[in-house]
Amino acid sequence: MIAKLGLRLLQSALILSTLAAVPVHAADPVPIRVANPAADDDPIGIAAAKFAERVKELAGDAVQVRVFSRSVLGNENVALEATMAGNIDVDIVSNSVLRGVVPELAVLDVPYGLSSPEHAWRVLDGDIGKSLAESVQSKGLRLAGWAYAGSRCMMTRDKAVSSPDDVAGMKLRVPNNPTYANIAKAWGAIPTTVGWPETYLALSQGVVDAIETAPGPSFDQKHYEVAKNLIRTDHLIYFHIWVISEQSWKSWPEAVQKAVFTAAQEAAMYNRGLRLEQEKGVYDEFAAKGVTVIVPDREKFAARLKDVQASVADELKPMLARIQAVK
Repeated sequence: MIAKLGLRLLQSALILSTLAAVPVHAADPVPIRVANPAADDDPIGIAAAKFAERVKELAGDAVQVRVFSRSVLGNENVALEATMAGNIDVDIVSNSVLRGVVPELAVLDVPYGLSSPEHAWRVLDGDIGKSLAESVQSKGLRLAGWAYAGSRCMMTRDKAVSSPDDVAGMKLRVPNNPTYANIAKAWGAIPTTVGWPETYLALSQGVVDAIETAPGPSFDQKHYEVAKNLIRTDHLIYFHIWVISEQSWKSWPEAVQKAVFTAAQEAAMYNRGLRLEQEKGVYDEFAAKGVTVIVPDREKFAARLKDVQASVADELKPMLARIQAVK
């Protein structure tokens, strides 16, 4: 416990020292610090750059936006904590990480609960999304937009997979999220938690036999160099959520609040389009790199997940029913 506390304090100190380069004097522009977990040329990074441009258009010299890419301010969990503390102003965070703070988001991790990106937008751009945004705000974060991160799949080092039976006994990399671990177990795999930045190394060294992932980010990470099969299970829709620190928000004049929120909304929508367009062509790009793209019988994979679907917390079952009722 002491070691973990020391690590957290060190990480916080590093974030503060990195951000100290941004001057904060009364006469200076309001600094807007954005945590981007991806590369600048990833759809998230491109959308973050668009956000910076748009804030400048809306607020002019009243603001100074800096985007910190490739998790330079810390991994997603560290960046999220810093955003809640007001040390980062805008964070682009995956729903699987934000769920650790906002349990209601677990409803989005029900496998095959959302049937397509289009279904997801009908859900999240309506009353259900508003309800989830209220849950997020209760934790000191203002939700500005939902961006698409991809439909989840698997990549294996060398074994072709067409059914859950082929996954049995494999060490499957999953994020630090109980639902993902339960999905792996239901398929007969051994869930192995590996942070996203370490997935390439874990595959190359055989620490894991396969990874649970999304195609666009995996292509950006060059996983095609160390994994020879991609299996399109499409078991989950994955999101990046644009959140604004409530502490930062309260310190800004109204004009800056409006500029940041509007720009974040627009950037998230732009991010959706970029990722969808990338995903349309990414399977062909994987094939061109020598990866075998497999479309399995998804019903077989879904059939193994009935217990995982049923295990959603009782308090979330009414919302899950509402999600499934959206057509």
